[in-house]
Amino acid sequence: MAKKKRKKAKKKKAKKTKAKKAKKAKRKKSRRTTMYSSKGKKLYAVRDASGQFKDIQTYKRAHGMDIKRNSSDGN
Repeated sequence: MAKKKRKKAKKKKAKKTKAKKAKKAKRKKSRRTTMYSSKGKKLYAVRDASGQFKDIQTYKRAHGMDIKRNSSDGN
């Protein structure tokens, strides 16, 4: 009787882990497109899946945040 319960529990656990893995699909990393504004400033633009612009930032601000995010000492 105890063996049957253990077997059932193992099957349930295996089912749950499969379901979790299926849910977590890898998303494609969004790439930045560089362009220039009418004033001549360099811009970074990110598009969503449908091709619309999701986010537009100046290169200066985006680059500054990248440096802060990747710095080793955290300051």
